Amino acid sequence: MSNNQVQRGWEERVICPEKGSRVVHYVLRDSTANSLLAVVGIERSLNHMFYTVTRDYLRVFGSTSTVNARTTWKARKYVVEFLISITSGGGSLFANSNQQQIEATAPHQQHPMAITDGGAEHIEVLCQDSGMRGCWFRCKVLNSSQRRLKVQYCDINDCDGSAKLEEWVPAARVAAPDKFGARYGGRLTVRPWPNSEYTSDNNFRVGAAVDSWWSDGWWEGFLIGCDMDAPNNLQVYFPGEDKFATVERKHVRASRDWVDNRWVDIETKPNIISLINSYRNPMPKITLNPLSPASVPGNSNVPAARESSSKSVED
Repeated sequence: MSNNQVQRGWEERVICPEKGSRVVHYVLRDSTANSLLAVVGIERSLNHMFYTVTRDYLRVFGSTSTVNARTTWKARKYVVEFLISITSGGGSLFANSNQQQIEATAPHQQHPMAITDGGAEHIEVLCQDSGMRGCWFRCKVLNSSQRRLKVQYCDINDCDGSAKLEEWVPAARVAAPDKFGARYGGRLTVRPWPNSEYTSDNNFRVGAAVDSWWSDGWWEGFLIGCDMDAPNNLQVYFPGEDKFATVERKHVRASRDWVDNRWVDIETKPNIISLINSYRNPMPKITLNPLSPASVPGNSNVPAARESSSKSVED
């Protein structure tokens, strides 16, 4: 099929439907099965969406005076107009770009199909787009090429809810550095599903790196406290989105990185409260007061907890 015969389209995907915390992805597609996340919309306040262009779109199509890293929209109709302008001309999404530019490769890492358990097809994919930064989604690999994997999300449906969402993702993209320097440099945005030994740790200290199950994925975070009146509730900070949440212990696992084809531990940050304060400066400082029962997952307010920086959180 010649390039001028390739048709383009776009799709709207509701990633998080929760009122007040909605996240919507706008994906470009072409008739040769290429896809590209172009715009991310997040709900900054109730019924007020904020839309931004993704880095991947800018790497493929480049920046212009009207669409660049500073471009934002506050209404869906402007996003739709932009998407129509991109898809009306047709042609392969990657016809005028080097796809390798958007797939930074770490040579020492194996292809994800080789690192899964016994050649199995289950992996986790890290999202680093606005509104979902730091979330690992569980996926099943349906197909693969040298640079990409076609995956089916285990916990996310497509836009009409009739089937599980499917898309192509980079096979060897290096994850962006985290704000606290806790994660290993060169780690990829794909990794195998953790085994039972990996998820069985339920003895945490304040400052421990944890993954918390919320909104259909495992979110990277740090433990900042516990509810002494409800020991099964843990207070977690998600640095990717600068959010705090109360999470049940059964939905929390020890967080590790997949590096050089093995799981490695993340160093505990006993000074996590100071690190958060430094990052959020000049916002008011966090204090560890008695836990407020009003804290809920996704709440952007700072949750409070009893001071326990040297105490283990155990069953």
